[in-house]
Amino acid sequence: MSSWTDYENTEINHESFVFYESFYQSMESLNFEETATFLSAICRYALYEETSTLPLNIEGMFRLVKPQLEANLRKRRNGKLGGRPITNKP
Repeated sequence: MSSWTDYENTEINHESFVFYESFYQSMESLNFEETATFLSAICRYALYEETSTLPLNIEGMFRLVKPQLEANLRKRRNGKLGGRPITNKP
């Protein structure tokens, strides 16, 4: 497992991301180690766009979360490009 300092020099670093209540609710049936693995996978993907091999039960849950994380990343990228054009309505 990587340490926090391993990510300091990572080229992609989004610095923050939205964590949804549905992510939290999906962890209710997990034990402590599984929760840590799931949270780490979410953070690695949302902050650094990194994935890793996960246990099957965590992989299944992550597949449900990943599309939302990807949508948020797309929104962020589009925002950096200027976002939606400003229109002047009379």
